[in-house]
Amino acid sequence: MNILNSCVGVFMKLLKLSLGALISIAVVGFVGFLLFAPGPLMRDAPRDLPWVLPDYRNAHAQWEVGQDGRIYAEIEHLFLAGISPAMVAWFYQQLPISTVELKGVPYPLYHIFHPVGHGRIQVAEEAPSGLPGMAQGAMVSREEWFGPYDSRGSARLAEFSDDGMLAVPMVGGLSFGQVRHSYRAVNGGTLYKTQAVIGSDLPLVGPLLNWFIRTRLFPPAMMALWQQHQIEEVASLQFFLAEIYAQRGGENHYVLAGVPLE
Repeated sequence: MNILNSCVGVFMKLLKLSLGALISIAVVGFVGFLLFAPGPLMRDAPRDLPWVLPDYRNAHAQWEVGQDGRIYAEIEHLFLAGISPAMVAWFYQQLPISTVELKGVPYPLYHIFHPVGHGRIQVAEEAPSGLPGMAQGAMVSREEWFGPYDSRGSARLAEFSDDGMLAVPMVGGLSFGQVRHSYRAVNGGTLYKTQAVIGSDLPLVGPLLNWFIRTRLFPPAMMALWQQHQIEEVASLQFFLAEIYAQRGGENHYVLAGVPLE
């Protein structure tokens, strides 16, 4: 019995040490990210796109702070008529590796995904499968902004298919929530939903980190603008995705010849 108690005691000490080390890594990584992150983003000039985005207020969006202190957000996007889930998945796979020509001017595909709020996106780590662009297991980093709020970060694509994707934001090697995008074919188009959890579930330090995230990184004003941005960029797919999807199979460069109706 004494031997058993000793083993249990050693195990508990090791468990506490491991937990303490994990918490220390999380705090050091998070604080390091905050202290040593680059300065304000370089904001690209707004693009003169030949379409007008629909009113984002016609979509359904909500968010709340859960009992665990994390932010829970949900968006039911505007219906994408004539767009299939496979087309949406293909677009995201192409997003960080493709260019598009509009009115004779070449742009990164990311720049026509939103008229004012997109800077840069890249694949920081390729998918284990070797598939280019966004694919399961890849790490993607991006720079964008929502009104006066800059947003930069990296996320691991834990899932990626024609049904949607699951992006896990990473800081210092640890996850801080998840963003799930789901696509479903309905009546010749796609119903698109976004569900996000923002924050940490780490013991002890999680509540403190979540307070900082809610008050400094994702305050209420930014959450409202982030959801508006999400709705607007997804709604923009109806204006150009079918045309570039018809050109797939080339060298990741597409040409928009037509001007959609406003």
